[in-house]
Amino acid sequence: MSKRSITRTIVGVLYLCALLGLAMPMAFADISGSVEAVDETSAESKTATLLQPKPDWQAREVVSIQLNALKNNDSPSKDAGIEQVWAFAHPQNKSMTGPLPRFAQMIRSPGYAVLIDHQRHEISEVRESPRDAVFAVRVLARDGSFYGFQWQLRKAALQSGPSWMTTRVSAARTTGEQLSQR
Repeated sequence: MSKRSITRTIVGVLYLCALLGLAMPMAFADISGSVEAVDETSAESKTATLLQPKPDWQAREVVSIQLNALKNNDSPSKDAGIEQVWAFAHPQNKSMTGPLPRFAQMIRSPGYAVLIDHQRHEISEVRESPRDAVFAVRVLARDGSFYGFQWQLRKAALQSGPSWMTTRVSAARTTGEQLSQR
């Protein structure tokens, strides 16, 4: 393959990535004409694409952000949903469940694994005060079963201002309901 063909291919791939809003790998040709790809999906660039806690978000929105991320766990990258949930974990929660690899392992455990790539979810407020909030979450898992969770949040004092963050999520409990497969 000629240098010109390689260059056209790289430009085409980069253009397609830009159109689709995908992370773009940086590619360049060395003097010998071979192409080396450099993956720029570093931890820093992943963090930049994750939503971060901010004072403007309501408690229900924070729960929704986390559930939507877990619903599509591997989009845009492997375990991006788990990383998004980690971004909204309250500092006290992180001190008990972290670091991130340990947290990811916990999410993949039987008590929480039904959240990963679930089909749909419902969020109902149990109580909310200016400082803390509790929501009942009902999830339809991949296996067609419904599971219930209790999602607890507290405002954390962040540099950007007080922001809702997750302090605790109960382990899954089956509701006994099953979506019939016809």
